[in-house]
Amino acid sequence: KENMGEEMTSLVSAMPNLSHILGDDFDSKQNDTSAVDAQKRLRYLFCRFVEVISKCHEEPLILFLDDCQWIDAASSALLVQLMMTGSSFKHHRLFFFMSCRDDEISATHPLNLVLSQVSSFGIKTTKIHLTPLTKGALNKLVSTALSLLPRITRPLADILHHKTKGSPL
Repeated sequence: KENMGEEMTSLVSAMPNLSHILGDDFDSKQNDTSAVDAQKRLRYLFCRFVEVISKCHEEPLILFLDDCQWIDAASSALLVQLMMTGSSFKHHRLFFFMSCRDDEISATHPLNLVLSQVSSFGIKTTKIHLTPLTKGALNKLVSTALSLLPRITRPLADILHHKTKGSPL
């Protein structure tokens, strides 16, 4: 809060739940700016916020983004700016994990464009293709998670496999 100063108001306006962490003592007055300027300002402030958070601990900050097959142009621009401008990313203090459904991603999808753009700047990306879990593997996972014998968890694992088709996510 101290490192962001007055600019936190814009972030709290965009992400109201942030006030639960930072407190409610923000002036809700917004400057009249164009939508483009507001979007650029929000991207800048979010990058600054992530930068500050990543420096709070010795451990790296990990951001997990789910369902990236639905990413839009504004979110893509934010990700690129975050990865390209943040010193936390350059100093291995910030890691992204993103998940998406392969069958909904084309070569021209915004996520592939983001990945190729950041790769061209020397940022390492790794794609991991996850295959569906077998009934046996899912049962082993469930039995381990519940600390029960596999023969006891088999009916639950069968139901989960039927409903999820073995999706590891």
